[in-house]
Amino acid sequence: MRTYTLYVVVDTLEEKQVNEVQSALSQLGNFHFSPIRKQASLISCSEFYATMQCEKRTWEALIPQLNAYWTKDDETWLDYGYNTRMFHPHVYYLEIK
Repeated sequence: MRTYTLYVVVDTLEEKQVNEVQSALSQLGNFHFSPIRKQASLISCSEFYATMQCEKRTWEALIPQLNAYWTKDDETWLDYGYNTRMFHPHVYYLEIK
């Protein structure tokens, strides 16, 4: 089993909508979330980290559900919501660390 971490930037400061993004992630897996905070370099954006412990095959099956164009074979997983369809419309940026 391994711990995987997502860095998520949401395009709003509204806690209700950030909670909706976290809820959408929770429907995909057993994620644990860091506190929500204002994203320092973007106007009106929030950020948080989501971590999940699981087997590699479980994580690989999850990757395409996070971003429409990611595959388990990609070497880098980071993208902006205006470039691709994310798991939730308020996700501005997503990166697997």
